[in-house]
Amino acid sequence: MNASAFYRRLVGLKRVTTREAAQLSDLSIPAASMALRRLCAEELVTPLKRGHWMVGGSALKPGVLVDAAAHPYQAYLSGWAALRVHDRIQQIPQKHFAITLGRPCEIEMAGAKLTFHCIAPELFGGYIYDSRVDGFMATTEKAVFDLAYLAAMNRSSVSGNLPETDLRGLKWREVKGWISLISGSSLRRAVEKKLEGIRKQHADTA
Repeated sequence: MNASAFYRRLVGLKRVTTREAAQLSDLSIPAASMALRRLCAEELVTPLKRGHWMVGGSALKPGVLVDAAAHPYQAYLSGWAALRVHDRIQQIPQKHFAITLGRPCEIEMAGAKLTFHCIAPELFGGYIYDSRVDGFMATTEKAVFDLAYLAAMNRSSVSGNLPETDLRGLKWREVKGWISLISGSSLRRAVEKKLEGIRKQHADTA
């Protein structure tokens, strides 16, 4: 099977594993891997992580990267990454900040750096699909809450400080609404304190 015929088998897919490509093309896994590397050289597919490929030559948006890197767990963009897309901060974050139900980690994929933070399952929400990132992303309110929550966790390296952030029009009632879902009174108080600090820091824009 030539490269064109192989690629036609993959067209219409957003992402594919080497094993799936082999099954679709009736090739062995080593042969499919070699064919995928050839397509990669022609910029028709992009390697995401070992055995996982993005089909198509378009630039990869952060939502795609986050989804691929977190698989098989769910994940969404949040924190500074989401605040940047929501035009709340001007500075471009060096890493794509994401929340996951999987293990926290920091990885590099397709030339981008991603950092994953884990929160309690009952707090995993407040996100929607956003075409700007081609994936799931937290609302402004949930992005602020996630930062405060992680900053309140002693084991987290996330700072609750949000310099040069525009919080005008932020629905603080919605931000605080997530607090009631936190199990553990001491952690609830710690998150409340972080959120109050953020609100005071931006009293002129909040």
